[in-house]
Amino acid sequence: MNLPNNRSGLIKVNSIRLHYLDWGGKGGTLIFLSGMGSSAYIFSRFAPRFNDKFHVLALTRRGHGDSDYPETGYDADTLVEDIRQFMDTLHVEKAILVGHSLAGVELTHFAATYPQRVEKLVYLDALDDRRKERLIMERNPLRNVKIKKEESAPPRTLDEYISIVKRDVPEFARIWSDVWDEEIAHSVSVNDEGIYVDRMPASIEKMMI
Repeated sequence: MNLPNNRSGLIKVNSIRLHYLDWGGKGGTLIFLSGMGSSAYIFSRFAPRFNDKFHVLALTRRGHGDSDYPETGYDADTLVEDIRQFMDTLHVEKAILVGHSLAGVELTHFAATYPQRVEKLVYLDALDDRRKERLIMERNPLRNVKIKKEESAPPRTLDEYISIVKRDVPEFARIWSDVWDEEIAHSVSVNDEGIYVDRMPASIEKMMI
């Protein structure tokens, strides 16, 4: 089954390029923000359902998907500034912001910083304060448990990479769909040895959490 049509673009804001998807629509602006490790593509089936009443967009934050991967700028203030400049460049005066997981932090900070630019906030199983996530992680009794993963040859095709993800993360495998195929395709790259690897360096992931 094909995914709904969208317009994919890159936009220069805050001295970097951010990727976004645009499903069109008329009315007020609805902007989706993804969780940690995901990109705008994660909303490919969900977001288009609203373009009968809204102009629907989804933004991929820095260090994710097809956006740029700068070494710095993963603090809440900078991420909020990315969103504001994104809205300014697309001439969006006010928007409904919808955030999943980590994006809840961006929603909270954005509304506190630019309340006049927010129509509504929608938290999708999202955090409102990153300190809570850090506290949960610190108290997690499983955080130091090493999970022994099955050894396999390094993935040299996207299909092989996806197979390894499904094997190592069974909860993802149970809900897998063509949305995840597309999401993963925009979250990996091929290194000099021809091996598919996650685009997000471990250093960026640590800064995000």
